[in-house]
Amino acid sequence: MGETSKELLQKIPVEKCWTITAKALTDFLVMRGEAIIAPDLGRSEGFISPLWSEEKWIEIGVKIFGDGAKMMFPMVKETFNIPVKDAIDAAKLVIIVAVLMFGPETTYTLVEATPERAVVRWTKCALWENYKEHEADPAFIPCEAGHQTVGEEGHKAIKSKIIYTLTKSRLRGDPYCEGVYEFKEE
Repeated sequence: MGETSKELLQKIPVEKCWTITAKALTDFLVMRGEAIIAPDLGRSEGFISPLWSEEKWIEIGVKIFGDGAKMMFPMVKETFNIPVKDAIDAAKLVIIVAVLMFGPETTYTLVEATPERAVVRWTKCALWENYKEHEADPAFIPCEAGHQTVGEEGHKAIKSKIIYTLTKSRLRGDPYCEGVYEFKEE
């Protein structure tokens, strides 16, 4: 009979399982338009871009990212009991959420960290790499607007006093994405 599925899975390193799962999830996010929506619309050509205007696709992407943030931020904050009392805490939370959503290949640098202001530089993004792998038209990649939405909606969902601003973006030609988390007293 051989080994059971459970026994085989236990032999796979956790990080490898996580990487595979995150890759499958980001593939789904990137390819959902072509694999699911395009046939329903009677289209079969190319990537997502021929289906809608740039504005419509960005609108859809922002909704997906925002809904994900509203779900993930409170769940991760509560599950791991992560306080968000300042900008450093906010940066830590968003780093954990991003790595959990997109996998351990997502890398970052905490460029600045004070209680009032933290800057996170995303040096490798599994989602961005996936878009490039599928040769997505940059005009139809919702990353920039989605990134901003995740920061805003995620912090609203946990009722933090953080203002998030995306300051650098690969879509603007920057070599990485970078976001600023500022603690604001009411």
